[in-house]
Amino acid sequence: MKYIATLLLLCLLLPFFSGCTAESEAPPEIPAPSPTPVPATPVESPVIILPPALATVPTTLSASPLTQDNALYLTLEINARGWQGQIPTEGYPLMLTFFAYNTDQFEPGYTPSTADEVRDAGIPYKTRSLHIYSQNILTHNEQVPERGSPAGLFSPGKPYVYGVIIDIRPV
Repeated sequence: MKYIATLLLLCLLLPFFSGCTAESEAPPEIPAPSPTPVPATPVESPVIILPPALATVPTTLSASPLTQDNALYLTLEINARGWQGQIPTEGYPLMLTFFAYNTDQFEPGYTPSTADEVRDAGIPYKTRSLHIYSQNILTHNEQVPERGSPAGLFSPGKPYVYGVIIDIRPV
């Protein structure tokens, strides 16, 4: 009987000494979430940046490709008719920075917001000083980049952005 009691005790304690015999199921693998890139909003031309004093004055900018010159022919119109309360009688001296660049040369969504950013980025640009008076329509044409600019600076055959940044010059 002593042997039977010992055997019975060993049978009861055997699972505690041997550990679990069933294989544990590994939790299902959940793939780590990968960040989905958010595509940058493409910049639409024209980019027109006006000073607060001219923010409501109708301003348009259009472009025609000049394939032989690898440039754009830009036409700016600022219509100050009917804005005599906004533009003083002596008018405003303006500094205009026209620019054009191929989108493949910059990160998606890039657009300059100041004339200094245009110059610092190496974007083809031209700067002009003009004056706008109350009750006038200012029309100005410009070629960017300028005729005779280095090859490869701009290509009207590739996607591009063009614009103008207008600042009021201190007198």
